Amino acid sequence: MPEGCGTWPAFWLTDEANWPVNGEIDIVEGVNFQSDAKTALHTAKGCDMFDVPQGTMTGTWDTATGIPDKKTGIPDMTFREAKNCFVYDPHQWINQGCVAISADGGTMGAPLNKKGGGIFALEWDPVYRHIRTWAFTPHTTVPENLSDRVMPNPEEWPLPYGYFPIGDQTNCEGTNFRNMRLVLNTAFCGSVAGNRFNVDCKNESKAFKTCNEYIKSRPEALDEAYWKIRGVYVYQREWEKAWLGH
Repeated sequence: MPEGCGTWPAFWLTDEANWPVNGEIDIVEGVNFQSDAKTALHTAKGCDMFDVPQGTMTGTWDTATGIPDKKTGIPDMTFREAKNCFVYDPHQWINQGCVAISADGGTMGAPLNKKGGGIFALEWDPVYRHIRTWAFTPHTTVPENLSDRVMPNPEEWPLPYGYFPIGDQTNCEGTNFRNMRLVLNTAFCGSVAGNRFNVDCKNESKAFKTCNEYIKSRPEALDEAYWKIRGVYVYQREWEKAWLGH
């Protein structure tokens, strides 16, 4: 996976032409030297994760602290978890969304690469009304029914690090996510990696004022800024009558 200061790799689902109305699901993304995988949902107004049941995920929620007040500009230091998926929620960073973070460690960037990579899985289940995400690394931790790539069964896997209730009788209607396509990209600097340059890249920011200036002046620092992908697999279950009761 791309690693290093200024990198912003992501594997995600979106409908760019109708964003954020049709939503965005970031299966895994991170910036700079971050080493913990994140999964984020971005939506229009009316989708949050304040109803996540206890014991359904192993990860933690991203935080939203120090948001400047729109009128006074004074930072609000109230500690909040980033559980509102609305991209313009006033109590979170712009386009922060609702963000679950892997608590296993070494699931992004250089630490992941040192372990030989891993497998990332997202289950989007409209019948049982949830989205769940896993990061299996190293490869020896991959569940058997996933490693054979024939018929994976998430019910036999460990708890996911991310759990998002989606659909009827939840705080987020399933219609928030439509017409999705897969995107796998590497951005440099930008609104996240660039804005966090001084925070994440302390040594680099001593010599360069901005992330863009660093990237232009140190192209050799991007030698590891590439993906190496063995495969991308998409599965869909056959429709079952039993689902009518859910």
